[in-house]
Amino acid sequence: MERTDSRNIVILGFGRSGTTWIGDIVSKITGKLILFEPIHPSVMDNSERFSYSTITDEESSEELKNFYSDVLNKRWRKMWLLRNHVSDRLENVPTEFLDLLWKECSIAGFKEIRANFLIDWYIKNLNAKIVFIIRHPVATIASIKGRPNFWEFGWPGTYELFLEKTIYNDFYKNHVVNNYREVVKRAKTDVERAAVMWGITHIIALPELERLGLPLFYYEDFYSYPFPSARSLFKYLGYGRVDVHPAHLFTPSMTTLKTVHGIGILEEALARKGIAFFWQDKITAKEVDEIMEVVKSFDIILYDKEKLYPIKPAPVAPKG
Repeated sequence: MERTDSRNIVILGFGRSGTTWIGDIVSKITGKLILFEPIHPSVMDNSERFSYSTITDEESSEELKNFYSDVLNKRWRKMWLLRNHVSDRLENVPTEFLDLLWKECSIAGFKEIRANFLIDWYIKNLNAKIVFIIRHPVATIASIKGRPNFWEFGWPGTYELFLEKTIYNDFYKNHVVNNYREVVKRAKTDVERAAVMWGITHIIALPELERLGLPLFYYEDFYSYPFPSARSLFKYLGYGRVDVHPAHLFTPSMTTLKTVHGIGILEEALARKGIAFFWQDKITAKEVDEIMEVVKSFDIILYDKEKLYPIKPAPVAPKG
């Protein structure tokens, strides 16, 4: 398949926002690998150092650049990187088959949920074409709630590490994110704290995407308008009109992904439940209110019936 853009495809987004699904779509249509989360502890020996980080020094930058060079050139062969390209759990897959994948398959890029603050770094150091996917925060957190072992450094360990790398990091002392320290202090429940992570991620990443003139892609669009959304994505990536087979969109590659993305009941469900279709019966009404109160405090995104995600202008400089 011809592509007019030779850059590495880097798919970013908050955890459970659809990064794996988008990676699957890209991989299936192109026939190339989208590697699975290089910064994950199962791949990177010093994952905690780089997860949720912003690179501020030359030594760290060079170390990370060399790591990605090894990953993208198949010199760093960890099973986790192929997690969504095999038909069984990794521990059940013969080494010979994994070796065959490394030998026969080209790499288009990778997807990562721990590197949403490296957008500019990826562009400058990895020649990256950024795909940033966003999903409604309640649906995102409901999905996380259904996966008790989701947080790679435990909970609240991951939350504490995340805050240390973002709002309590000196790098962000003059950033608008500092306007929201009180929101962080008020968050007491697990869903409120997950919403804080969602809010901080987007209050940092969205203005950066806007500054760089990069688009947003929405999980709900791929669910509601799968074929045109996929074609729009591939046009952005530098491909011509692509033929999209239903299996490219609705059949997950990962055996660990328990649901198939189908649209059989979508129109009826959305008509009856609206956007709540995506989290109905998975999270309580009280938790929905807690999440939305936190998210609205960050003043990032408004929701209405016509369009789920009207983006506000980039936040201004911090108060005071």
